[in-house]
Amino acid sequence: MGKGSSRTGAGMCVVGVFGALVAAAVFVAGCASEKPKPMAQPSLEQVKGNADRGFDKLKEEEREQKPAGM
Repeated sequence: MGKGSSRTGAGMCVVGVFGALVAAAVFVAGCASEKPKPMAQPSLEQVKGNADRGFDKLKEEEREQKPAGM
């Protein structure tokens, strides 16, 4: 009777390890199948607006750095 119970315990351990490996493989395959979404392209108006704001900010910084006599 002692031998039978140890075989059953070892068999359950093998089944448990196999199940864990299958679960890990399914998880990895599921994550790998997701395709990244492409980034939305900004419109021409958005690009121009951002450029204008950046240029205005640069001009303001220049005014702050110049001495009053120049």
